[in-house]
Amino acid sequence: MRLKAFGLLAGHQSSLPSVRRQPGHLDLYVLGVRIAPLILFLLPAALAQATVVSISTISLPNGTIGQHYSAAVKAIHGCTPYRWWVSGTLPIGLVASPSPATTYDLVHGTPAQVGSSTFSVTVRGCGGHISSHRYTVSIAPAQTAHSVSLKWQPSPTAVSYDLYRSTFSGGPYGLVASAILGTSFVDQSVTAGETYFYVATAWDGTKESGFSNQVIAVVP
Repeated sequence: MRLKAFGLLAGHQSSLPSVRRQPGHLDLYVLGVRIAPLILFLLPAALAQATVVSISTISLPNGTIGQHYSAAVKAIHGCTPYRWWVSGTLPIGLVASPSPATTYDLVHGTPAQVGSSTFSVTVRGCGGHISSHRYTVSIAPAQTAHSVSLKWQPSPTAVSYDLYRSTFSGGPYGLVASAILGTSFVDQSVTAGETYFYVATAWDGTKESGFSNQVIAVVP
C-alpha cells in the first residue's frame, strides 16, 4: 500500500515551491515550516487574553432594612480559584463571602441600618491580574408588608438564578436578587399600588442566560 501525504512524497507533483528531495524522503516543508510560525504567533495572544480576569457585574440592587439581601458580584475569564476582597464599608448587617467555586463574591445578610454605603469589590485571577468595581447600595426604611412571590421552571445547566424587575413592560430591568439557589423568590421590596414586570436569568457558573418570559405582578 502506498501512503500519500498531500503531494509531499518525493516524485509527486504539487504546486509547492521546488525543493531538493532524497529518494523515499518525506518532505515536511509545509507542515514544519509554514504552519509552525502561525502557532507561535497565535498561541501567546490567545493565552494572554484567557488569563485576564474581569468583573462582569455592573451594579448591585438596593435593599430594605430588616429584609434578607443577596446579590453576587461575578467574574469572568482568567482561571480559578479567584481571590476576592472588599474595600470600604458594606451596609451594616451585610457581609461578603466567595462562592465555593470562587466564581462570584456573594454580598448577603439582613440590613440593620438605613442609609447608603459605597465600597469596592476586587478580584485577583491567575497570573496576578486584578479587576475592581465600585458599588453604592442604599438601604431603605421598612414599608407596609407587601410582597410578590415568584416561581420558575428549573434550567438543567443552572447553578443559580438572577431576578430582575421593572415598572415598565419590556424594561429596562433592574436587578432584584442574584445567586438564587432555588426556583422561587419572594420580593419584599415592593410598594402598594405599583405594577411590576419580572424576568429571570440562569447562571451556569461562567455565563448568564438571556431573559426569561416576562410576568406581571400588581400590588394592591
